[in-house]
Amino acid sequence: MKKISANYLLAGLLLTSAQQGLADSPHHFSQYIEDPELAAAVGFRTIYPTCESHDHKPAVCLLGNLKIQHTNVKKRLSRASCNNSTWSAYGNQITVTKGCRAIFEVVTNLNVDPISVNCSSNNKKYKECRLPLSIKGAWLIKRHSKSLCQQNKDWGAYDNILWVKNGCRATFQAF
Repeated sequence: MKKISANYLLAGLLLTSAQQGLADSPHHFSQYIEDPELAAAVGFRTIYPTCESHDHKPAVCLLGNLKIQHTNVKKRLSRASCNNSTWSAYGNQITVTKGCRAIFEVVTNLNVDPISVNCSSNNKKYKECRLPLSIKGAWLIKRHSKSLCQQNKDWGAYDNILWVKNGCRATFQAF
């Protein structure tokens, strides 16, 4: 039997507080970002989805049925600013605008390991990439193409299929 440390018991208490709406400040979640084992012990995971605004238009990146507990910009990919006025996170989505393109660090209620998959639309054709699970959520990790990869326009997921088109080539994670 694995010994449970005081940190994990404390994490359980913090989770109970978070569920009661008492742990809304970001400092409660910093420990989950810094300690993935602690996060997993209380049912949280840190994921790193990429969300991109092109031509300064808003873009919404959905994370399936996950609930975002805390998020911040891990790495800016654009010349445009990615500050609190150019992105927001609420519920299960990240919204970016004004040219903000970034990799986000998101603490969420994911209690399984997501799987990674590369899926490529060659010659701008529609392509389905079948996964060994029924997809409840998916997100873009890294775009490999010059073509855009906008969710629900250039890529999406349903049942056990992640699809791409319009030249989108990328690495995705799904659960």
